Amino acid sequence: MLKRRYIIYADESDRKGRYYSNFFGGVVLDQVEQQSINEILNKKKHELGINGEIKWQYVDQSRVERYEEFIKLYFSFISESKIRLRIMFTQNMHVPNALEPRSHKEQYFVLYYQFIKHAFGIAHSNPDALDKVYFTILPDKLPDSQQNVEKFKDFLCRIPETRHVKDRKIFIPRSDIADVDSKEHVILQGLDLILGSVCARLNSSFDQKPPGKRIRGKRTRAKERLYKTINRQIRLIYPNFNIGVTTACPNGNRDRWSQPYRHWVFTPKSYTLDRSLGKKTTPTLPTNLPRKA
Repeated sequence: MLKRRYIIYADESDRKGRYYSNFFGGVVLDQVEQQSINEILNKKKHELGINGEIKWQYVDQSRVERYEEFIKLYFSFISESKIRLRIMFTQNMHVPNALEPRSHKEQYFVLYYQFIKHAFGIAHSNPDALDKVYFTILPDKLPDSQQNVEKFKDFLCRIPETRHVKDRKIFIPRSDIADVDSKEHVILQGLDLILGSVCARLNSSFDQKPPGKRIRGKRTRAKERLYKTINRQIRLIYPNFNIGVTTACPNGNRDRWSQPYRHWVFTPKSYTLDRSLGKKTTPTLPTNLPRKA
């Protein structure tokens, strides 16, 4: 029986935004591709004269052109499905019902768990169960107590025991779950740019102006420029992509595993719709369809 091994890198962004909150992002790749992708991306950073970590918060006019070149290369791996990227977020106008204080406190890890379990389509990674499939999970440093972090890892390693994954020969060894420093992982750095840009666009951050000013700041304009470059790259894969809705599955649930790029608007099972917390026009139907082969 063959063994296949995959790596999931994961990160999180704004927990509370103007219209959308609880942003999580991640990529999944075949372990055999990890070294070569790292080498190519790090070589590109060196060629561009980028010595430190690439981060969305560092985007300004002096860096934006180099970041654009880097992200175009990053998307070349996504378009080839060597890197498959997933983003999840919640919509503020979906207000959860009867959320207990304990649930509020644990919401971060509960949502992170749901993201890892469902967004990558792990349950559909081994449909015939002919091979053994192993996952290594590497989230960026988790901002919580060590006790809570270890508890979170305990839940992650038990994903293969859950109803939709059980009996599919999928394994997540506890020893293969470790939070890492994005400074040392260039694949996480590219993810940070994409996740940050999506978060900024959905929460209308590019419209903001400094107090007392008539025009937007230079950094805001640089970030919008980078977002537009990222959006164009997404649309090369999905021509009519809408970032604010859940990506469709025209080929069924297998798409959750195989599609190169997906968004997921996480909606509570029970919620009250408060339209005052949303934008004037809010899409509600999944319209993202991939480019035909």
